[in-house]
Amino acid sequence: EVAKEMLKWGFKRGVYNPCLYYHPKLKLRTMVHGDDFVSAGSREAADVFRRMLEGRFEIKTQLIGSAGGEEKREGRVLNRVVRITEEGWEYEADQRHADLIIEELGLKEAKAAATPSEEEKKWEREDNEERLEGRQATKYRGIAARANYLSMDRPDLMYSVKEICRDMAAPTVGSWKKLKRLGRYLVGHPRAVLRYEWQGCEEEVDGFSDSDWAGCRKTAKSTSGGAIMNGSHFLKGWSRTQQSVTLSS
Repeated sequence: EVAKEMLKWGFKRGVYNPCLYYHPKLKLRTMVHGDDFVSAGSREAADVFRRMLEGRFEIKTQLIGSAGGEEKREGRVLNRVVRITEEGWEYEADQRHADLIIEELGLKEAKAAATPSEEEKKWEREDNEERLEGRQATKYRGIAARANYLSMDRPDLMYSVKEICRDMAAPTVGSWKKLKRLGRYLVGHPRAVLRYEWQGCEEEVDGFSDSDWAGCRKTAKSTSGGAIMNGSHFLKGWSRTQQSVTLSS
């Protein structure tokens, strides 16, 4: 129903992602997530689109901008914080998830760790053989899933969370120690803000990628990581375990 209305109003639907729309005349970009619409464009275009939506759906609207009045300098988009400053835009992950991970791990008074993970130690090999059972295994999976959701908006967590999620099928005592290490990192770094400072119209997108050399001691598989940048703006990042055992460069 939404797609039908959007196409009728003159929007072009994304090919790679059908939840994204672009209006060539209004130069308005819109993302649809369930019953949430998030748009970026000029004030005039946003006002036109709001009237379109109000003519078809019952809606509540918030405007984030620097003009004052109806426009607020900060708002929430799918529980992420989006704000405009004198230097540009800022995007912050939902802080509740870090707080809940710390609370569920019982680490509110714990000493903070400087990094979200650490290199595997010899003594951990025995811990990796002792399985978690029952409620503790269920709890591990629940916290790992929450961390996985949080890592989508926090590049600093991507590698450590990826390693934690690899153990979800059969978590061990060693897996739990990895999870607590992540929790202690969040004690000292509960919030992370991505900054998108004003820049020119960048015509090129830069990609950076690398891999470690058989970084997993258990399987000898490597991890690939990378980032996509538009000027100084971070667009996408990833950290994934390779499927095959190879010493890729």
